[in-house]
Amino acid sequence: MEEASVVALPFRELEHAWRHLDHLYEISKLLTGFESVERTFPKLMALATQVLPLRTALLLEGVDLSGEPRLERPHLNVWRGTDTSGLRLAQAAGQAASTYAWLVGVKAVEPRGEAVAGLDASGEWILPEPPSRAEPTFVSLPLVSKGRIFGTLQVEAEGVLAEEGLAFIDAVANLLASALDRHYALRREVHLRRRAETLERLHRELLARERQARHEAEESHRRQSFLAEASAVLAASLDYRSTLPGLARLLVPAWADCCAIDLLHMEPGAPKQGGGAERIALMAVEPPGYVPGHASFVAQALASHPWMAFPASPENLPQAQVTVERSEWSGFPSNLRLPIRVRGRTIGALSLISARPERYGPADVELFEGLVQRISTAVDSALLFQQAQEAVSWREELLAVVSHDIKTPLLVVRMNAEMLLKAARPVDQERRRHGRRHLETILQAAAQMRDLIGGVLDRARAQGMPMPLAPQPQAVDGLFQQALEVLRPLALDKYQSLEVEVCPGLPRVLADRDRILQVLNNLVGNAIKFSGAGCTITLRAKQMDGQVRFSVKDCGPGISPEDVPHLFERFWRAAGVSERGTGLGLSIAKSIVEAHGGSLWVETQVGVGSTFFFTLPAAP
Repeated sequence: MEEASVVALPFRELEHAWRHLDHLYEISKLLTGFESVERTFPKLMALATQVLPLRTALLLEGVDLSGEPRLERPHLNVWRGTDTSGLRLAQAAGQAASTYAWLVGVKAVEPRGEAVAGLDASGEWILPEPPSRAEPTFVSLPLVSKGRIFGTLQVEAEGVLAEEGLAFIDAVANLLASALDRHYALRREVHLRRRAETLERLHRELLARERQARHEAEESHRRQSFLAEASAVLAASLDYRSTLPGLARLLVPAWADCCAIDLLHMEPGAPKQGGGAERIALMAVEPPGYVPGHASFVAQALASHPWMAFPASPENLPQAQVTVERSEWSGFPSNLRLPIRVRGRTIGALSLISARPERYGPADVELFEGLVQRISTAVDSALLFQQAQEAVSWREELLAVVSHDIKTPLLVVRMNAEMLLKAARPVDQERRRHGRRHLETILQAAAQMRDLIGGVLDRARAQGMPMPLAPQPQAVDGLFQQALEVLRPLALDKYQSLEVEVCPGLPRVLADRDRILQVLNNLVGNAIKFSGAGCTITLRAKQMDGQVRFSVKDCGPGISPEDVPHLFERFWRAAGVSERGTGLGLSIAKSIVEAHGGSLWVETQVGVGSTFFFTLPAAP
């Protein structure tokens, strides 16, 4: 009996050993096909529980996702049996963390992973060193690779493990350490490969950006150089008919295969009503791949292109605020037309045509918009210069008229009036009084005309500078009376009557007396001139909104609606009017009223008459 018992013990140990080897073999096959810790660890523990009755198992890996050591922040994986409570699992986690910290040599552990939230163990675990004495059921084994500890495996059995159970758990930990080491090595290799690929991609992108930046810098320099050269061409002369063709030569072939610049027939400062267009510049070259002849690019453009064969006109030029017009036609894939505007009016167009598809990008459009602005400025400057030249010519003509045709007879009137005043010897006192009054009126009118002529001459010499004013409080009825003393003989000559209506309590106006008399003389003089015999001309004044409104109403033929917008323009005279004049009276009157801070306007009806209104500020 004793010999049988001695022989049976080694046999049972061998039986357990063979049984453990079978499970270790299955575990080894499982770890050979290692996919991830999250998938493999539960399967591993399921095989281990077939050998040993285990309650919990905790795996702590001090390695990050790239396979590099991160001992202070281990990844926690938890397995527990079905009957294990949360409190028991938390105690096991604390023991596992303490053992891990002591084995790897850190004082604080900040676990990570989904299992940490379930244990309510977020943040750092400050662990003692060495760990507290554990129950015999806890077994913690280091995971070692190449002589260093990178993690721990802690299992909790239902009872005290025998030596063969400890050997089994140790074998499982060694197999797991080898599998994890291979997994980390593969992860590091993948991470390094991805990092190398990322660096290579970033390097390629950096090179591409450098090439793009160099190209954009070169293109920007090219555009700035072109704008500088174009500005020099436009500034070379005030004659745009000589500068714009030179600009077209700069555009072709560097920026277009065909270029045309059309301008409307213009008077100084504005397009002529109903006028056509003038082609100021046209330049074209054959692009690469086209053969000269009837079917060439240039021949087709001149014969059939809507912008080349049919130049710009007031009807087809866009008046809306369109900075650039894009169009595509057969054979002409890239077409740009940019309106040329001067002070809000479209006066022409710059047309650019290219045989290359999609030639003009946003930067090119911006370049041409800047070029068109320079063209507009050059054309506007030329028109203003032409207008100034014509104004100087008109001024010289006006000076000649004033100095020769008005000043000389005025001197004769003044000299003869003075002689009559000295030589007059009326028979009685009444005739003497009337005679002196008429002579004094002549002298007063002559003096007023002399002052007006001097003012016109001073303004002409100052080349349009505003006339100086000396405003003083003036009574309205006094202004009317002084103006009508001079004009009443003209009205009596045509059997006309002059009536004055002034509202009671009308305040005085703040005005320059001589200048306002000039306005009244002009308006009343025109009313007398254009009204028929026997008519009544009415002068009124009333207070309105802190101002005094004057009005002069006639019974003349009225003014046509077509002529009203031009009525206050300098040197303008209506067609078909028999009365001659310089066309300056109303313009001067308007400038005088506006210099006082007022306004001048007209209300008229053909066949009924006209009423001219102007306002002056009331004196404080």
